[in-house]
Amino acid sequence: MKRRFLSIAWIGVIFLVVLGSAAGQPTVNSPTPEKVPVYQPKFYPFDGGERAVYKASWNGIPVATAVIATTSQLIGGKKFYNVRVEAKTSPILDLFWKMRDTITSTIEAKPLAPTRFTFSQRENLKVIDTEAKFDRTAKKWSVHRDERTEVKKYEFDQPPNTIDPITAVYLARSQDFKVGDHLYFNIFGGKYRYLLDLEVERREIIRIAAGRIDAFKIVPRIKNIMKDGYAERLNEGSVWISADERRIPVMLNSKIFVGSIYIERIEDKVGTQAAEARHPDHPS
Repeated sequence: MKRRFLSIAWIGVIFLVVLGSAAGQPTVNSPTPEKVPVYQPKFYPFDGGERAVYKASWNGIPVATAVIATTSQLIGGKKFYNVRVEAKTSPILDLFWKMRDTITSTIEAKPLAPTRFTFSQRENLKVIDTEAKFDRTAKKWSVHRDERTEVKKYEFDQPPNTIDPITAVYLARSQDFKVGDHLYFNIFGGKYRYLLDLEVERREIIRIAAGRIDAFKIVPRIKNIMKDGYAERLNEGSVWISADERRIPVMLNSKIFVGSIYIERIEDKVGTQAAEARHPDHPS
């Protein structure tokens, strides 16, 4: 239950599958990892800065919260986005399983290209720190994974166009997609690499605590490219993102082997530059 819940929580919050989930189903007519498209950003809805808070519940019981903060900075005359995701279990769940996980990503703004990714896992007695850096000249990732009992270091440059999961989320949000479209990404979660398929299944009005929202229903499917066959898929799991210029994840609902997981955006703030973020050429 605990491991599967963590997987589902991260899907809902950052809208990707980077860990295991439940019953699987293959993607239809997906490209090979070598032929995944290179997407160019068309919109920057997060350019003015964001802070969103999500609440996760299991069978109606609050079990975790997550905060996603996006800021920008200039480094060497180039603009970068800094994204920080902090997830923690509720006081009730802390009694049985305590999680304090943090993911960060540094993304070069104009091309939405990854530069650095970290994943700090604090789950009961498990302590793992992963840092990955991307060399754009060599087009190669270098990964340092400290598991305390063992330190692993490795590099990879295949498949091409592999990005971290946070960058994939922001690149997906920057696209002008419609119902019926599929977005494909080569991603990694610090240990394994995946082919991710995001299917835009339909557009509909949903209700959350904040009110009625016009949203796209996104169905994620993944393939572990380091193993044979598809990684398992969530049972009836989907993510909804707003259909306005924000393209922000607002809800996830999924069945698991015992009950269901529901994640909802409960707080959302944007910066003063948000009105300018819709223009393709805004970041400098």
